[in-house]
Amino acid sequence: MKKSIYMMAFAAALAGCEALDQDPSTSVTTETAITDVEDLANAVNGAYYLATYGTRMTMASELSIYADLTGPDSYQPSSSGQNASRIAQFAMTPNDTYGAYYYLYAALANVNSAIEKGAELEDKDGAAPYLAELYALRGLFHFHLAVLFAPIPTSGSPNTMGIVLSDKVFDIGYIGERAGLEQTYEFIVSDLTKAIDSGLGKERSTGHINHWAALGLRARANLYRGRYQEALQDCDEIIKASPYTLYSRDEYPKVWSQQGSSEMLLEYLQTDSYNAQRYSPGYYTSPKGYSEYGLKPEFYRWLTSDPADIRGRMAADLTVKPEGENDYNPGYYPLKYPGNSGASVPLYVNNIKVLRLSEIYLIAAEAALHTGEDAGAYLDKLREQRIEGYTGDGSPVTIETVLDERRKELFAEGQIAFDFWRNGISVETALGTIAPDDFRTVLPLPKEEIDISKGKLVQNPGYGT
Repeated sequence: MKKSIYMMAFAAALAGCEALDQDPSTSVTTETAITDVEDLANAVNGAYYLATYGTRMTMASELSIYADLTGPDSYQPSSSGQNASRIAQFAMTPNDTYGAYYYLYAALANVNSAIEKGAELEDKDGAAPYLAELYALRGLFHFHLAVLFAPIPTSGSPNTMGIVLSDKVFDIGYIGERAGLEQTYEFIVSDLTKAIDSGLGKERSTGHINHWAALGLRARANLYRGRYQEALQDCDEIIKASPYTLYSRDEYPKVWSQQGSSEMLLEYLQTDSYNAQRYSPGYYTSPKGYSEYGLKPEFYRWLTSDPADIRGRMAADLTVKPEGENDYNPGYYPLKYPGNSGASVPLYVNNIKVLRLSEIYLIAAEAALHTGEDAGAYLDKLREQRIEGYTGDGSPVTIETVLDERRKELFAEGQIAFDFWRNGISVETALGTIAPDDFRTVLPLPKEEIDISKGKLVQNPGYGT
């Protein structure tokens, strides 16, 4: 008999590598794995591994660019019939979303089992930071699920359903019910707060959530639910006290093949042997790959219109096929997925940028705009590192100003459609206008989960019963 997603528990163990290296080589159940702190560290790695598993519809494949594919600035130079095409066409059905649902809930099951087993190690030396990171991961994975399968609280959608909350190890026959939207975000913020308050380190930590990344994720979640003062407070702490710095103009074009760079609060890691895959965003955004995510010509022209703005360098005009190239789809493409330095197949191996310091400045600007504080000061600090000779223009800051800055800074990083809908603004796509309350702004729950729940799990409106 098929089992509900929510009770499935897996963990990945490590072989011959440091405890904090995300490079699992085998999988074992947490019931037998966690007997000491090293096992707890392995369980943390296993959670990252499952969320970014090397297949379709995970946080290291189409889902990492989902909000760009559904946003106002993308188009498809080619269509190979992959999931990215269906996402861009708002054509995902309950038969298409199992992977997006499964891997995150499997990772959450791993997290919950590790938390319960790891609690027995709390008094032993070194367990607290790993337990804190597990709570942060639980908050982050719930956030990913919430923005995909539930409306954004500030969007104005009449759909007030949240997601199934995976907050413990469930019995084998458990069938989840959806929490309310506000309850969902309360849970996300609560878990991130628990992580922040219970031992996350403040030193830089490549590929793992530390204190500053948890603060930034909490700021993002509070922005999405309209808690602007709380979001601004967390951003200010990161800006003033964290060890991260904005990329300089010289650094900016080079950082996309690097890991652990000066702005990177959190990234999901990929290597040749760790979740490398054909469904990486690098393959979707390449004229030699699936070519299913290009930049609209008008967005390309706008982005590159100011030669002093370094961000224009991150878009390529390939409207003419290079001489001698056969396997090529001409178009306009983002250049943020060139492949990690040293990767054997660069299009398959690109770290996923989950949270950068640039976004912290942009969250702060948006939150400050809502609280009546100086939003322009945050935008100016960012622009000074992006636009040569920038000294500020003194123009008033509006929500459109902030969104335009986010479009320039964060395109191809999985944010843009959410930014529009979060602010009650429609997105203009090739299919027409997608309003914030359109049912297609959220994905349908997978048919398999609806069927097994026998009516207990309610489908999102617009996708049938």
